[in-house]
Amino acid sequence: MDGRSDSGGVIRVRPEELHHSAAMLHEIAQDLKTAHGQAHGQLTDLLSEFGEGPARSMLAEHLSTWEEETRSHHEHLTGQAEFHTTMAHKFVEIDKL
Repeated sequence: MDGRSDSGGVIRVRPEELHHSAAMLHEIAQDLKTAHGQAHGQLTDLLSEFGEGPARSMLAEHLSTWEEETRSHHEHLTGQAEFHTTMAHKFVEIDKL
């Protein structure tokens, strides 16, 4: 037994651990959003240096894709953080029974 599960396969997680991991996931999500937002801003500035042509169109298309991927990753990380918080609250309620 590793301290995280018992012989019956029941996972044992302290609510404090879930709250901590939720906070870390929120921080990671925000760091990702901030860093990628800065990079996207720099790429947008770079676009203004391109004339109208295929290179500009290609970069603009990639930038749009990267922005959507950043939104998706941020939402996924935030969703996982919220799940950890929800489970921590549920475990506390179960322990009260």
